[in-house]
Amino acid sequence: MSLLWVYYHGYVDIAYWEWAMGLVCLVVLFAVFAREKSVMIKQHPEYKHYVWGLLAKVVGGVAFSLIYFYYYEGGDTIAYFYSAVSMARLAEQDPSTYFWVLFGDNDWQHLSVFNDNIGYPFSHVYYDARSFFLIRIISPLVMLTFHSYLLTTLILASISYIGIWRCYRTFVSYFPSLTNKLAIAFLYMPSVIFWGSAIMKDTMTLSAACWWVHCTDQVFFKRRRIPFNVLGLLLSMYLLLMMKPYIFMALLPMSILWLLYAQISRIRSTMVKFVLVPMAVVLMGGASMFLLSKLGDNLGKFSLDSAIETIQITQQDMVRVDQYGSNRFDVGTIDGTIGGLLAKFPVATNAALFRPYLWESNSIVMVLSALENAWLLGFSLVLLFRTQVTFFLRAVLGNPIVLMCFGFVILFGFSIGISTPNFGALVRFKIPLVPMFVACLYMIDLLNKHRLKSIHGGAPFDLHLFRNGEPRAAQQGPSFERTTRAGAGGERYRSAQPERNVRV
Repeated sequence: MSLLWVYYHGYVDIAYWEWAMGLVCLVVLFAVFAREKSVMIKQHPEYKHYVWGLLAKVVGGVAFSLIYFYYYEGGDTIAYFYSAVSMARLAEQDPSTYFWVLFGDNDWQHLSVFNDNIGYPFSHVYYDARSFFLIRIISPLVMLTFHSYLLTTLILASISYIGIWRCYRTFVSYFPSLTNKLAIAFLYMPSVIFWGSAIMKDTMTLSAACWWVHCTDQVFFKRRRIPFNVLGLLLSMYLLLMMKPYIFMALLPMSILWLLYAQISRIRSTMVKFVLVPMAVVLMGGASMFLLSKLGDNLGKFSLDSAIETIQITQQDMVRVDQYGSNRFDVGTIDGTIGGLLAKFPVATNAALFRPYLWESNSIVMVLSALENAWLLGFSLVLLFRTQVTFFLRAVLGNPIVLMCFGFVILFGFSIGISTPNFGALVRFKIPLVPMFVACLYMIDLLNKHRLKSIHGGAPFDLHLFRNGEPRAAQQGPSFERTTRAGAGGERYRSAQPERNVRV
């Protein structure tokens, strides 16, 4: 039964043959992933989540699609897909013209090649270069799936899953005892599954951000498959710049900080660190500003010169009740100065991390997001209480990957919180920070547990031992070798086995 009217495409529905082919597609996908799991799980226990993570991704993509197809009867995902269908029809009728449009500008001349029989891309998608870039990517996929909305969703969810899985394994390589909890962070968070698995820009940019983190670790820390991972860095950077450059603007400085602080963390002298840390921060800021200024043309309205003006315009646009509804919040007036922006830091960052609250939700989708936010807020408060705040900060500053996560969460959270005063958009825009935030909390909680075990054993806790993740002895439990340091007037504890990182 046809339920949804789409311009130039008439009444459309998810046909019976799509469900049948979707089932076949799932069987093939699960067979491929299950085979890889059976090969890898003997050496890498985290692969027990490999197929389950894929299942969560697929369920999220299908659930999102059904809600927007049948309940909301429209939305960006519908506009993206049927714009891609028009591109696919153009390719099938005139391949040369298709490639001309595919690599051409978003102007009237290229739009004029479409007609009523082929269908036109939605104008708000076509004239938005960042939205239409997604159409360029998925139009070949739409052809391969015979213009099937459901099959395209399944395949896109599966492809994007690979980047998330690689990022998950990167974190497991540093903290193997957190295998299950990190799986929650990267593979099973409801908002990430729901908003990051369908035919949306968020699906591609979330995967690209995860690829960036994974490839950064592989190139600069583990030094494995350098050409492949450098290519991964360049490709993920390109995808982020073309669709959501503000994600890259938060990732880049935190990646540089990660690299610099990893070197500084090897130094045990507090005095030397006291001198080097400010220098590293200045160097990180300078390098980030230089690289982002060089990318100014690619950043467009998100460039450093235009960032504040863009925030003001975006905020003013998204608070319009007639356009976006009343499901919004107010961070106050932004006066266009850096000082004015920083004054909004607490309320904006809190909104990005923990809102909407339960009493601010007026739809089932918002209620689910609010429940997740309530859990995040509760976990954060409990962890601050357990660590008495001081060790929370010590853990952040004592481990480079924890510092990178925390820095990205705060910087990215502030950037979207200050510019997105609409809950419907906020819960979707924030998904790149959710896995990092949850992983950060779990890693700090683990470090705090090791600290408490050391204290209960009558020994001081040496956070420096965990600067490269968990030492092997710590992965196997609180087994420590007691050694005596001459002239120290006491005892200290160190890992019984040398430190190592599991390679991904």
